Amino acid sequence: MTSRRNLAALVAVLVVLIGISVAQKVGHRRETSRAAATVLLKGEFQADGIGRLELGRGGGAALVVLSPGPDGWVVESAWGARASRERIDTLLSTLSNLSGEYRSDKRDVLPDYGLDAAGAVTIRGFGKDGQPVFALDVGTRPQGGQGNFVKLPDSDDVYLTPAGVLAQLGIYGEPQAPAYRYFLDLQAVQEDRVAVDAIRLRDASGTRELVKVFTPPTEATGDSAATAAALRATWEWKTGGGTRGPALAKPKVDAVLNSLVNIRATDLADPGAPASSYGLDTPAREAALVLADGRMVVLEFGADRPAAGDKPGGAWMRVRGQPTVWVVTEYTVSNVFKALSELKPD
Repeated sequence: MTSRRNLAALVAVLVVLIGISVAQKVGHRRETSRAAATVLLKGEFQADGIGRLELGRGGGAALVVLSPGPDGWVVESAWGARASRERIDTLLSTLSNLSGEYRSDKRDVLPDYGLDAAGAVTIRGFGKDGQPVFALDVGTRPQGGQGNFVKLPDSDDVYLTPAGVLAQLGIYGEPQAPAYRYFLDLQAVQEDRVAVDAIRLRDASGTRELVKVFTPPTEATGDSAATAAALRATWEWKTGGGTRGPALAKPKVDAVLNSLVNIRATDLADPGAPASSYGLDTPAREAALVLADGRMVVLEFGADRPAAGDKPGGAWMRVRGQPTVWVVTEYTVSNVFKALSELKPD
């Protein structure tokens, strides 16, 4: 009788073990039967079809808001300053038909992937009609690997996408709050150096004018436009007396010219604040480009801005007649404001 009871117990244990094994196999098949790569965001996203992009972290309000305007995309959250279309296009291209490999569907491990409610970086795209077009939560990068862990809102399914989504937001380490600066078009000044006739500088040392003296081409062509272009192709520099003024060192003054016609800022500030906040109510330094078409581009340089936290140091600058207040490097300032003694031939 005892042996029969023992045998029945062994059979019962065996049945339980077989049941557990079957359940494990079924569960394993369910998990591993998912596609190797799942498309999370279906469609090709183009800037022309998007009405708004919102970037944030966690469940709070959007920190960076981008939208198209009549003259191109702007960063709404940075006083409506011009946005970099290139970076917007790159972000949308990265998100187009974004796919990933399945990793988990357990809510309690979301923090391990940087995808909990407080840690995830959020990307939301809306159409011209204000309706949602795509939404994505982005977490950490796999240790020693590429890409980012991502998930769709209102889902606990975690995927690993090979695309570096955070990098397209200017975030290169652990998830952090997106910053508007990455999406700014920081081209403060861009002019054709050949179109400049003269440079006028004013600072504490006084005022000076640097004038181009053009060298006529050796041979004229029948094409008047080509002849005019050739006339402006070669020049020397003199001081304000024009052809009668003292000669200056061409490479040195050309370096000043090159610094003025192509200025990239490092940041900008609230254009609605008083000009005195930036030392731009009575600018201590000015640099003017006198152009062949009659225009004059005047750059006003204000007070210095010390570096603070993630804000780069430099000097405040504004193009006269334009509202944007830029921050330019001290290197740029020192390259522009040269004394005449520094521009003379050695």
